[in-house]
Amino acid sequence: MAKFRFEFGITLFYLLLGGAWILFSDRILMTLVDSPEQLTEIQTFKGWFYVVITAAFFYVFLRRHLQKLRRAESRALESDRLKSGFLANVSHEIRTPMNGVMGFAELLKDPDLTHEERLEYISIIEESGDRMLGLLHNLVNISKIDAGQMKVFLTQVDVNDLVDSVRALYSIKAEQKGIKLEMKPGIKGKDEALIWTDREKLTSVLTNLLINAITYTDEGYVELGYRVLVSELEFYIRDTGVGIDESKQQEIFERFVQINMSYTKTHDGAGLGLSIVKSYVRLLGGRVWLKSSPGAGSTFYFTVPYKRSNLLSSRKGKSELMS
Repeated sequence: MAKFRFEFGITLFYLLLGGAWILFSDRILMTLVDSPEQLTEIQTFKGWFYVVITAAFFYVFLRRHLQKLRRAESRALESDRLKSGFLANVSHEIRTPMNGVMGFAELLKDPDLTHEERLEYISIIEESGDRMLGLLHNLVNISKIDAGQMKVFLTQVDVNDLVDSVRALYSIKAEQKGIKLEMKPGIKGKDEALIWTDREKLTSVLTNLLINAITYTDEGYVELGYRVLVSELEFYIRDTGVGIDESKQQEIFERFVQINMSYTKTHDGAGLGLSIVKSYVRLLGGRVWLKSSPGAGSTFYFTVPYKRSNLLSSRKGKSELMS
């Protein structure tokens, strides 16, 4: 059955209410009042009463409805603004490494280049390609999240090894910027470090947060650590970077938003990394938050369920023996 449009519904409601009021109120008045003059006066008052009450009702109702429409319009305009900025950022993010690839590929045609120069140019081309590939990977992941097609695949993961591999992967980039990349593992035993989680998504969360910290830190250090909190693992990435104003600490996890808009000229990014972090952490059953202030650096926290791999395996073995 087709739904009534809003204007038809409100008109029908008004007509039914008015008809019911006239019909039943007149019948009641006829049983209570005998004088025609008095009945006319009361009916006039009754008509004005209906007009005033319905006017007040429609004012409140329409006011609330219009407020919702204005809020929706405001959100739509903000979304369009962010998407426009996002498309501009994506265009820049693709064009910059693409220009690097094309430019240095052209330079490689020079027969007089030394072996060291060729290796340097090839390294720049590889780095530019990795940058474009990372952007496309983020775009694909965002589309999967929106479509509800992003699945969680639990496997046995050694947290210590995973975190150390992520740290090692970006230690060179940190050294190139002249900052220290430190690691503080919170689990010492090998068995305690084995958990059930999605390796790819946990790696992606750590990678995005670590890249973010290194990008916005020009001096000092970046620290990656974690600890056990009963049934959760709490990870943190602390930096001595530019920091984030409190008014922007919630919106930076939204899509298309870059951290600290005043730094967009020196700190590139499409504004997708933290949105992916938020979505992945939720898929893993955790939460994400941060503590920061401008000029004092930032600390990003997130949790994942602490499901011991060896404990689950032993329980499964016991249940199989009992059966």
